Amino acid sequence: MLADAETLMRKAVALARTSKPAYQELYDFLESLYAAQLKVKPRCRLSLNPLDNEAVRRQWQAGRPLMRRWEFPLDIEAAQELLEAVARAVPAHNQELSGACSAISQALARNPSAKDAVWESFLHHEWNSWEEWLDITGVDLPSLLFVARSCLRPSIERVAEEQLQTACPDDHWKAGYCPVCGSLPSLISLDGDGRRRAHCSWCGTPWLLARFQCPICDNRHHESLGYLYAEQEPGYRIDYCMKCRYYFKTIDARERLWPPWIPLEEWTTLHLDLVAQRQGWKTPPSPAPAVYDADTSAVPS
Repeated sequence: MLADAETLMRKAVALARTSKPAYQELYDFLESLYAAQLKVKPRCRLSLNPLDNEAVRRQWQAGRPLMRRWEFPLDIEAAQELLEAVARAVPAHNQELSGACSAISQALARNPSAKDAVWESFLHHEWNSWEEWLDITGVDLPSLLFVARSCLRPSIERVAEEQLQTACPDDHWKAGYCPVCGSLPSLISLDGDGRRRAHCSWCGTPWLLARFQCPICDNRHHESLGYLYAEQEPGYRIDYCMKCRYYFKTIDARERLWPPWIPLEEWTTLHLDLVAQRQGWKTPPSPAPAVYDADTSAVPS
């Protein structure tokens, strides 16, 4: 399984090197990062309570995800192993990523008895600040978040995958946010049957969307949903909603010989974000407002 995943990842990186040379300086680092994550992920030791299939079905039918971000258990040792791997892989000229790695490493060294709390602060994001533990003077915050979340991602993905062993969201889940953690998709893909499949920006979970459905406001009126194609890239488009003014990037994978590696596609479609933003569309947040900003009773079904 690991060998298959690594083969798919390396093939995707090799194809991107040829088809998207504008991102050339990223590929060595990202390939090393993804390889380290794949190596660590099967060894993550996590404590999860068993789920009841019927309870999951009822929860999904009510539009409630299985967990909130702060409820994910973590393998701290795996995160620290990944931090060392990331630090080794950062290009020498990338001061932003190097500074982010150093800030986390120094925080862990200063607070050895609180290493769990240091890592867990990155689960909370807006809800629990990492400044309590980290000196962020001169640190690039997007790079800090990227490094920390990259180190936690194997634990988070393992939790999501194990939770999904209980039930299939395609049978019961209708919302536009993730059935496991309530986050919005980072990307949407079109598969061989033309189905729209969202890919969670937080835990990587895939789930089906309706043919016409805005993930953030659940608008399903095709008259107010549209898309833009990027020039010279027929395999990509930008889906937008005229009701909430947000957009989502979509990959047409129907004619691909190899499936897209979603974490890589998040990086190599940054130019699509610029296209969308210049057209006046808004970048969606990662936590779904319907889950994280509203009362539970207000979550749509």
